[in-house]
Amino acid sequence: MPYHIFFEDHEVFSDYFFESNKWSIKYLPDTKTINILIGSNNSGKSRFVRSLISLNGFYQLDLDKYEKYSKKVDFSLGDNLPYISSRTTLSDILPVIGQHNRILSRPENKNYKVVVDEIGFTFEKIINNAYFIPTLRTAHTIYENEDSKVEKDLYTETIQRNYKLNRIGLEIFTGQKLYKNILNSRNSKKEIRKRFEEFEKFLSHNFFDRKEVDVVAEFNKDHNLSGKNSDEIISVHVEGDKDRYLYELGDGIQAIIILMYQIFMAEPHSFIYIDEPELHLHPGMQRLFLEQLCSNEDLKKKNLTYFITTHSNHFLDLTIEKDNVSIYSFLPREGENGEKQFIIKNVNAGDNDILKHLGVNNSSVFMANCSIWVEGISDRNYIKAFLKAYTDDLVAKKDKTFKSIKEDIDFAFFEYAGSNIDHYFFEDLSKEQEDEIVSNINALALHNRILLLADSDNAVGAKRKRLDDLKAAKAGNFVPLIIEEVKEVENLLPNQVWNAVLLSFCNKKLVEKNMEDIKTKVSSALDKFNCKDYLKSSIGTFLNAIDVEIGEDILNKIYETKADGSFGTFVYKRELSELVLKKAYENKITWADFKENPHIETLTKGIYDFIVHSKN
Repeated sequence: MPYHIFFEDHEVFSDYFFESNKWSIKYLPDTKTINILIGSNNSGKSRFVRSLISLNGFYQLDLDKYEKYSKKVDFSLGDNLPYISSRTTLSDILPVIGQHNRILSRPENKNYKVVVDEIGFTFEKIINNAYFIPTLRTAHTIYENEDSKVEKDLYTETIQRNYKLNRIGLEIFTGQKLYKNILNSRNSKKEIRKRFEEFEKFLSHNFFDRKEVDVVAEFNKDHNLSGKNSDEIISVHVEGDKDRYLYELGDGIQAIIILMYQIFMAEPHSFIYIDEPELHLHPGMQRLFLEQLCSNEDLKKKNLTYFITTHSNHFLDLTIEKDNVSIYSFLPREGENGEKQFIIKNVNAGDNDILKHLGVNNSSVFMANCSIWVEGISDRNYIKAFLKAYTDDLVAKKDKTFKSIKEDIDFAFFEYAGSNIDHYFFEDLSKEQEDEIVSNINALALHNRILLLADSDNAVGAKRKRLDDLKAAKAGNFVPLIIEEVKEVENLLPNQVWNAVLLSFCNKKLVEKNMEDIKTKVSSALDKFNCKDYLKSSIGTFLNAIDVEIGEDILNKIYETKADGSFGTFVYKRELSELVLKKAYENKITWADFKENPHIETLTKGIYDFIVHSKN
């Protein structure tokens, strides 16, 4: 849900402008849960964040509720609510809303006030706790010499000296006091201990194969030579494994521990400001970090708001996939009097110029142990859903064969877009052949282990030959998986999965009025027709049978109807795959549902084993 953030003191931002406007900004438009600030060095983004942090508060205007409110207000009672433009200030809106609220509070307007209250509209100053994680950060305890630990948080004092961030309710977290923070967290009230346990659970799930993890702030007095706290140690105890000191872990894990510790320990409804979270993070760790912000249920319940600066094109690629992210590009310009100014643009997912602002090209980089090649994003979403459900099932069963796998670390997806596969070479090439095809792509030069997934589409002719050629190219580092059993990947979905998603593709107005009745009709239709009987048919044939059985135009036209009266593919492929993936992450579709189709079970185990073996 987008918000405009209005500044009480907009003079702080007097040298920031929206695109080509001649007047400086009065608010930040369309902020969401996660707000990404990108731009080249010296483009003003970090300074903008520090200015936001320094504010004692600001006003959040919920755009959806503001629109509903403006439609409900009887303008005969007072002044019209202003249309929001780039020149609108807080003082333009606040008095008008205050005027209407006073009118609505009168006894004679009671019924009208109830209607407006249903919207839940408020417009008041937000003064929430704030946490700032600067680029100056470390998980290491700082020592003056071998036996003397530096007691002061020098990093925080440096930040305070340079930027004067002294607002009430702000905590600057550099990691230098991580030992004391952990000690206090483990010995605090129940609510804070629970947050720390959630942080330990995050470490367990993502780094230690879901084994129980205890993070402990220890004091080794046997090695204390100076009589001071010189041997304060953070140790990580892993169930059935060797204990490790934090400083013995990789720099990437230490870096993400600093980021995630503070986020898990933050108070609900806080604002989190982070400068360049990608520092020391492999692209896979960047994905892990972002997915936690977007999907971790413990964090989502806290209703946190993030402002993040970044130079990472990989991090930006990940945020473009999310609908709860707003991206702002920053560019410097020279004003009329030669003074430096900064241009802010709220960019959308289709604006490829944002990559240029980072000084990088839009390119794919394979840094994982292996890659999974799929025809498009729908196949990628299904594979992710299958793997998520399968690994969750292994964990629930405490299966000893379970190994955690992380996207962009253990494996990466590559979308080759159907027939474009002709442009890739998978067989080993001689030196002479390589010279001949220097203008083409040798896939083995991009990655040393590839699993390629392709639908059969009941292929004949040229496509059949292409699939046969792929199978013939199978080698130790190249494994083609052709889904021969079904026409296309949607045919794999068993009835249990369709039962979980079809309601989302029904007429919304009818569903709102008769949800339970329509649920029953969908389930009854699926009891009568089984997707297993349509594996080689177009998925539209199966869905038409369901559509006719449900009747009453309840199911939207989600499948193709051809000129000859036959039925084709699913129309909203991406939306369907995203819904299946979402429900898999919410555990509303489980492995028990997916494995009803043995082809899914065989396919998923094959992919999982390929990834695990690539780790060794």
